[in-house]
Amino acid sequence: MTDKELINWCKEETKEKKYIKFPEELFLSLTLHQAKLIAQRFGSHTLIMLPEKEIAFFNWLKEQAPEVWDDLWSENAIDEPYTVAVGFLPMLIEKKRGFPICDLLNCDNYYFAKMHIITPESEMMLDSVKERFMAHQPLTIGQLLLLEISVAPIDIWRFAFNHNLKLEDVKKAVEGLVEDKVLIHLSKAEQLAAFVE
Repeated sequence: MTDKELINWCKEETKEKKYIKFPEELFLSLTLHQAKLIAQRFGSHTLIMLPEKEIAFFNWLKEQAPEVWDDLWSENAIDEPYTVAVGFLPMLIEKKRGFPICDLLNCDNYYFAKMHIITPESEMMLDSVKERFMAHQPLTIGQLLLLEISVAPIDIWRFAFNHNLKLEDVKKAVEGLVEDKVLIHLSKAEQLAAFVE
C-alpha cells in the first residue's frame, strides 16, 4: 500500500467509527515512516485501536496488576477499551516496547529511560552487564532490567511480560538498583513527563 493509499484508507476508517482499527496484517506491514506520517496527518484528536499484541499484553496486565489496568483504562472501558491517540502509533510498531505505561495517577509509575541510570558507577556496572550478556553468562533480573533500560525506555510491566517474570521479583530488582544508587525511580507521572520518548 502506498503512503497515499494508506492515508485514504485511514480517512475511510474514521468515517465509519470513532477510531482507526488496522487489520493485523496491515499493522505488521507498517514502517516507522508510515506510522509517523499517519500520526502527523491525523493529529492527537484521532484514536486508534491497539493491535492484537498490545491487547494481549493489557489483558495479562488486567490479571496481574488490576489496579494498574484500572488506572489506565477504567475511564474508557465501557466505551472503547484499548483505544489511544494516533500519536502513539510509532511506539506501537516497536516489537518489544509498545504503549508506554508512564502516566499512572493512582499507582506508582515504574517507567525507566537511560537517563535514569544516574552515576558513573552505574555506567561501569552497565558495561559489566553488557560484557556478561555478550559472553552469554546468566544475568540477574536487575542486570537484565538495566540492560533493557540502556537500549530503550521500558516499564516494569512490559519487562515482566516480555521475560515471563513475576512482578514482585521485578519490583524487588528495582528496589535493589535504587538502593545501590544505580537507578533513580521517579514514581509520579509529572516527574516522568520529560523522560517519555
